[in-house]
Amino acid sequence: MQDEPPPRAKRLLRKGVLIIAPILLIAATVYAKVIARRRWEGRAAVKGYGDVFKRQAIKESTKLKGATAEWVPFEARTHPDTPTKLWGNVKRPFPTGAWWTNLVVGGPSSSGDGLGTAFATPYTVSVLPDKGVVLGYGEVLATNDSLTLATSQDLIVSLKGGLEKREVVAYDDLTMTMRCSADKGQIDALFARGSPYVTFRVDGVPSLKSDALFTDLQAVDAVTNETMPKACAAYPSCILASMKGDCCPQPSGVKHPCCSGSLGAQTGEVFSVALSNGQAWRLYFSSPVTLTWDSTGAHTTHSFQGVMRAAVVPSNSTKDALMLDAHAEAYATAGSVRVTVDRAKDPDVGIVAFDWQVAYLGSSIPRDELEPALLMLALPHHVDALVADASIGFLDILRYRGGLKGICRAVLGSSWRLAEPLTKIGFTAPRPLKEQKHVDAIKKQVKSDVMRPAGETDKDAAWICFDDWFGNAYWNGKEAARLAGLALVAQEVGDDASFTSAVAQMRSILELWLEARNGDPLVYDATYGGLVTEKGLYDHDADFGNGYYNDHHFHYGYLLHAAAVAVKNDAGFAAKHRRALFALLYDVASPGSGHSLDSVDVDARAFPRARHKDFYAGHSWASGIFFMGQGKAQESSSEAANAYYGAYLLALSLGDVALADWCRTLLAMEVRAARYYYHMPVGGEVYPARFADHNRMVGVLGALSTGAQTWFGPSPIYAHGIQILPVTPATEDLLKPPSFIAEDLAFLDVVLAHDAAVDDSWSSLVVCERAVLDPERAWKEMMALQVVDGGASKAALLYWIATRPPPDAETKALLAKAEGGG
Repeated sequence: MQDEPPPRAKRLLRKGVLIIAPILLIAATVYAKVIARRRWEGRAAVKGYGDVFKRQAIKESTKLKGATAEWVPFEARTHPDTPTKLWGNVKRPFPTGAWWTNLVVGGPSSSGDGLGTAFATPYTVSVLPDKGVVLGYGEVLATNDSLTLATSQDLIVSLKGGLEKREVVAYDDLTMTMRCSADKGQIDALFARGSPYVTFRVDGVPSLKSDALFTDLQAVDAVTNETMPKACAAYPSCILASMKGDCCPQPSGVKHPCCSGSLGAQTGEVFSVALSNGQAWRLYFSSPVTLTWDSTGAHTTHSFQGVMRAAVVPSNSTKDALMLDAHAEAYATAGSVRVTVDRAKDPDVGIVAFDWQVAYLGSSIPRDELEPALLMLALPHHVDALVADASIGFLDILRYRGGLKGICRAVLGSSWRLAEPLTKIGFTAPRPLKEQKHVDAIKKQVKSDVMRPAGETDKDAAWICFDDWFGNAYWNGKEAARLAGLALVAQEVGDDASFTSAVAQMRSILELWLEARNGDPLVYDATYGGLVTEKGLYDHDADFGNGYYNDHHFHYGYLLHAAAVAVKNDAGFAAKHRRALFALLYDVASPGSGHSLDSVDVDARAFPRARHKDFYAGHSWASGIFFMGQGKAQESSSEAANAYYGAYLLALSLGDVALADWCRTLLAMEVRAARYYYHMPVGGEVYPARFADHNRMVGVLGALSTGAQTWFGPSPIYAHGIQILPVTPATEDLLKPPSFIAEDLAFLDVVLAHDAAVDDSWSSLVVCERAVLDPERAWKEMMALQVVDGGASKAALLYWIATRPPPDAETKALLAKAEGGG
């Protein structure tokens, strides 16, 4: 018989830390140091919250209630890094998770403030003081292990003489406007997500350049799409030949060297531009202009006051160019996202509405009798969810690349409706335990998982957890969530004593954070608007960048899940911590404004709307206000989903049905996007086969680059495990369809057979995935494991396996195929 381990070692052994401590310590240290620099990373909108959430820009924001935000039961602090001037008119709460933060932030890895690149589908975008607004339509470069979107400088829009100042002047859910100005004018660049055109409001002499050479620029007749006759004076060679009148095109059969291409000045409202890199662009002006050009670029001959639009012609075809011409008049000036759940009609479907405000160029470009429809681009996950009705129309041309997210579908219409099926899963699995052998084994495991070493009480869990788990919100949250899941399973198997113990331990951890009584308390950042850890606020390397708004949904999602279990079982806990609970929820899942915020005396300006959620992309971005070389990024899709699952459960426990539906919709969007952009099925249309077939799951999803590796290391088990953990009842919605799970498991069985990184803690996640197809085998494998993922208990994972639905015909066929080696 082996010697009994000492209490602390026994504790760590139970959590799986003793075996993997070196890995975790190294990973945690490296991760915390690197994440800050390099990680890839109206009204609100549910029924009961009113109409469209008004765009944030741009009003002067008054101070929060009370000099120290007294409604928040956390001390208010000022952030040591004040917002750069590039944020412009943006006021608290700052949208720290917005897709465009690279255009306004600096940081240790950057060469200056706002010099990064962002992605505004379908273009890479940067705004550089020495160049102007830089647009790129680069190729996707694929290797076995990564995808990179080439950040080319295909079209550079500026003012003649250059720019001196740039700042954000407006933003909302779907658009952002940056003003670039100089002594002799200004340009407002309006970036609308999914617009094939980039729109500029110009006051001055606009100039156009490129890293490629301009090989041709011609005024275009918008009716016939043919080059308009040009005066001989436009061609130096024609002038030398003493030609007069309209030089090109010549009468049939007559040719002249000067007609081989346009040179000099071109007058019109629509222009075609050809570049030496093979790209063709279209330019549109709201009134006639004369452009003079050579191989280095072009500019207007006189000052222009009006609207200019630019669009790459994706296939360099006449058909695509004509379609762009037909819809160039209509442009989005703002966009909002509205979420509704019609409980009378269907309480389990969320409608996500994209509504764009539309303006028109007012040029002489021919248009239909009715105003031309707004032309936008839908990503693959949009197409799957879009409600096809009379308000939109699909086009089969204009196949733009959506960056790293596959091919876009062109859509006509200024109002989209996306239907999201909402989870029906609550705190426990949607089906009961049936077999007594499972109940008996789980009950035995519950007693083992909940037991504390001799001499320790349940209340000791808080400080022991804080000391053992690196003293930050992420690891403490994982332990609280582990105990929450354990408590729920104890209830399911009728073990009252273990339930009481698990809840007591969980509450002790929660109260330490909700009451800010630990060594790294939560404080309210009154500069940017959010709950951050004290250490993270003053050290950007601490707590995975928490003080700079990295990973809040990862960190607080675990705490929200645990808090939901505490509230569900004790109304007194809710009453005591109500304001702190709402503050924690709103930091990551605020609907913006509405009844629920008012009911707890919450100032709507305290937190940004759904801090990490990218409503257009569907998924969240984990990175905050650091410069990111790869644009915004997110590692774990499953932890992001867990945040909205935890917020949903907490809102449900607090009795706020509208808020719960809002959070359920955020969860549904995250799950759909994960299936499209993190899971890579055989024959999938989003990712190149070279990358997809070599990995099957994405490790880190970035706006400009995506890789199969994670911050834990290169092993495939890390990339797959990080897209599964934590395993909760809601994981059932994520691990679908069975056909993909079969492909993924076949891949893992081969690549992990001789992988030294495979240990029980990571293997437990693969076993849970296997349970989707073969719960009987998964049960046996889980029973044999000594440790499991630190964010779950073995009892909870056994419960998950035992509550899988019986295999249907498709699942049986997939299992038979796998067993037969097919």
